[in-house]
Amino acid sequence: MIATRTLLHALQIAAALCALASAAHGQTASSIVRGHDIAEHACAGCHAINGGGGSVIQGRAVPSFRAIADRPNMTAERLQALIITPRHPMPAIPLELAATNDLVAYIRSLR
Repeated sequence: MIATRTLLHALQIAAALCALASAAHGQTASSIVRGHDIAEHACAGCHAINGGGGSVIQGRAVPSFRAIADRPNMTAERLQALIITPRHPMPAIPLELAATNDLVAYIRSLR
């Protein structure tokens, strides 16, 4: 009986931690929608945001958001870092942290 309660308690804690991890990375339906809107306004000039191929800017291939999302090492933290501190030729786009997290949620939803 005690072992069953302990196991049930451990499962409840694990479920709560999973929910917190999803929330921490903004993976909610509303954040994905907000991220898509941000992508359309701030990123669609270079990145294909709804699938399709990327473009070429200054001789460099610009990956689509789907291609970025499919990269095996592309964690939410890494995406956030790339948005906040972009590499050339990607311009710096001033976004609030919440907007950055929404954009990350949208990109990761394309996996």
